[in-house]
Amino acid sequence: MFAELCTGLSDLHTCLLAPYWDQFTELLAADRTLRMQQWLTGGVEQLLTQANPQWMQWNSPVLEVRMVGGADRDLYLDGEGFLLIPSMFCTRAVVTDGRPVCVSYPACPDQRPRELTALASASGQAGSSGASMLLGRTRTVVLATIAEYQGCSTKELAARAGIAPASASEHATVLREAGLIRSLRHRNSMLHSLTPLGLELLNASEGG
Repeated sequence: MFAELCTGLSDLHTCLLAPYWDQFTELLAADRTLRMQQWLTGGVEQLLTQANPQWMQWNSPVLEVRMVGGADRDLYLDGEGFLLIPSMFCTRAVVTDGRPVCVSYPACPDQRPRELTALASASGQAGSSGASMLLGRTRTVVLATIAEYQGCSTKELAARAGIAPASASEHATVLREAGLIRSLRHRNSMLHSLTPLGLELLNASEGG
């Protein structure tokens, strides 16, 4: 019976999750970048305030959580830590008791996983032609800079790549539309991170 259960779960994973696993990984990496930026700029209060504002509110020293079924839950942390868990599927907050207490929240709810573009096939040929042949020298520098400084803002990207901010924004837009990077808005800044497709393209180019 246990073996049949394991086989069934494996089949479900193969059919429902495996085809989108790279996109899930990409989205969770983008969420991690956003949450780290919130923590760096506004501390724990900003992180807890913005993680799931519709269902979770931070009124120091209490974390107020609206749970499934309309139940309310107040977490008095009293100096104890708790674990924030990004979820791909659950839009409501879920609290799991234990040590530490676990609280789920939706990972980047304004973002949606998308299918890889036709550049997926082009990246497989990049080993012979090189990323610079496909993207151009400046755009390749921008892509490599984002790979090295994940989560950098457009202003930081421009400074590190040695180009004007307007040019950095334009190149980032092209790379984002090609599926090579993902950009998230945080306050007045756009934060850029590499996608698996972008990494594959750079690795293939270096291998060539």
